[in-house]
Amino acid sequence: FPKFKFQPHHLVRLFDTIKGAKSRQGGSYMNYKQLTKEKKAQIDILLAQGLSMRKTAEVLGISHSTISRYKSNIYKKREIDIDKKYDTFLRYLYIHYDYKTCSIEICVMKFKRQYLNANCPTFQQVYNWINEGKIKLSKKDLCYKKRRGKKTTMLNHTKWNIDHKTVLPISLRPKYINKRDELGHLEIDSIVGKRNEYDSIISIVDRCSRKVWLIKSEYKNEYYTDKIIYDYLIRNEIKVKSITVDNGLEFQALGLTAKKLGVKLYKCDPYCSFQRGTNERTNALVRRFIPKGNSMKFVTQYYLDNICFEINSMPRKLFDYKCAYDIELKYK
Repeated sequence: FPKFKFQPHHLVRLFDTIKGAKSRQGGSYMNYKQLTKEKKAQIDILLAQGLSMRKTAEVLGISHSTISRYKSNIYKKREIDIDKKYDTFLRYLYIHYDYKTCSIEICVMKFKRQYLNANCPTFQQVYNWINEGKIKLSKKDLCYKKRRGKKTTMLNHTKWNIDHKTVLPISLRPKYINKRDELGHLEIDSIVGKRNEYDSIISIVDRCSRKVWLIKSEYKNEYYTDKIIYDYLIRNEIKVKSITVDNGLEFQALGLTAKKLGVKLYKCDPYCSFQRGTNERTNALVRRFIPKGNSMKFVTQYYLDNICFEINSMPRKLFDYKCAYDIELKYK
């Protein structure tokens, strides 16, 4: 066999090749990322919609084996014996801590300097132990006794549930909604009047029949907008299966309505009005009756109902010159 002379620069090139190697998923070598609560919620939603693990992984940009391990309950939180791992530090803390002259941070700093090889937590971790009741110190022993931690209430749980299970990005909206073959999938937007004016119009349109409803809004508060939309939907017995809105501040609390109705609320991406094309086209029809720049202050709900009737009675070329009422009867 011929002899090959191995030069040092060959080793450097070999190391650079190994370091720059890519994984099968296209990421960097040995690049791992923890699943967040939001990501877990998105996985549950997509799997509940009937998507396979591989398709779900493709949508979320993660490995299908990660989803498999998550659904198999392989991910488990590590349990650490604090008294055993940080025995030296805890004994030092109980002896030297004084809320007048030696705070938690000072104890941690002094311990690191005196015990170089001992396990030492961060001062924030020590405060977490105190709040969770895992060590002998309590909140009463701290320097600032009146400071209160955040209360974990049912409202916080409901807010998390709304943010992660009810309010979703439009990328997670099921594809069958785009077929427009069933009633109840609504798009909601606001039509503003003059600048610096609180009065506006809330437009609601059905993606299937293109039927429109208009609501007079006198304020821009998100909870007020949520209440008038919910009351209008219930009072007029409007069928709701999903809601799509933009990222306007007036719709920040609309997840409460979606939660009450038991439907999903999908939010469009910023500066992507084409994701609500039906809503934008309907707003253009409303502008024929109320031109842009006109004040909404003296527009009454009665006048808006008349506009809705005129638009819903209008023949559409899209429906072979049938109106929205005819399409609604067809799918009922």
